[in-house]
Amino acid sequence: MVTVLYRQRHGFDVRIFTREHGPAHVHVFRGEKSVKVNLNPMRFSENKGFNNRELKRIRELLNDHMALIISEWDRLDPEKR
Repeated sequence: MVTVLYRQRHGFDVRIFTREHGPAHVHVFRGEKSVKVNLNPMRFSENKGFNNRELKRIRELLNDHMALIISEWDRLDPEKR
């Protein structure tokens, strides 16, 4: 697992699991809450505890750092995209 963004705005951690599979996606955590986010197009799945306000903040955070996130996804395994 690689933490791409650590304790960012509102305390979210954004991670990529190194043995994952496509399509490109990340997992966002804060405390006991988590959500899987497909990146293109951005879509939430497997939400465990985040409310709509928090999901909006997660979307904004990911949009602000999308170039870095995609770069890390590609670095870990270009065949995943």
